[in-house]
Amino acid sequence: MQGEALQSVPVDEGGIDGDRTWALRDLETDKIVSAKRPSLWRELLNCQARGVGREVTVTLPDKSEWSVVDPKLETALSELFGRPVKVELATQTQQGVYASDWPEIEGLSLAGSVDIPVNLAGQGTSFVDVAALHFITTASLAALAELVPETGTDLRRFRPSLVIDTNTDPGFIENEWEGRTLKLGEVQIEVGVPTPRCVMPTLAQGDLASLPEVLRTLASNNRVTSMLGTFASLGSYASVNGAGVINVGDEVTFA
Repeated sequence: MQGEALQSVPVDEGGIDGDRTWALRDLETDKIVSAKRPSLWRELLNCQARGVGREVTVTLPDKSEWSVVDPKLETALSELFGRPVKVELATQTQQGVYASDWPEIEGLSLAGSVDIPVNLAGQGTSFVDVAALHFITTASLAALAELVPETGTDLRRFRPSLVIDTNTDPGFIENEWEGRTLKLGEVQIEVGVPTPRCVMPTLAQGDLASLPEVLRTLASNNRVTSMLGTFASLGSYASVNGAGVINVGDEVTFA
């Protein structure tokens, strides 16, 4: 679902407190629901989740609002998708896999529909894709905007945990940071591999139009080979060293 922009977040080795701690399970396939399989779950991107813990509020496309712990939410979501789903808390479930669609682009490691384990790196107990954090720099967003002006610098297509304002010229600069440690205010994070991009950034969501050229442009201009394979990439994964609070406006330095 669409998330929310926050001014201050506590983080620990599991990532941002409350981030992706809830998910839906498809009761027909027993897979975790993801809009990365848009043929089934595209409407997720027209829903929004706000809040932390048991105080999360879910807003559906018809503007109705539901507590995440309201048992009637499952019925409302099942009706929205046309198939039965169950609301699950990460700390109380075996997380399983989700289906993810990868457009066929020559030379990339994945194509078609692929089942991928949730929380691939095993960091914490949330329903993150791979690592505890995923960040993007303003330099990378500006580089993509030069190549595909329709993207602008709107973050919603890419769903980052954090955005780092580098105050530099456009360029996919975080690719060069793998293995380095960044200090964000009182928190240190270790930069991992560049983030592979599936079909998600190409999809219409909210007031953003479908933009299929995003992925092919990244494949041509920021194709990265890492331990995960060869992918069209934007942004980087990261793990958290210790715990603390990250605030909008915190200075970012290399540790």
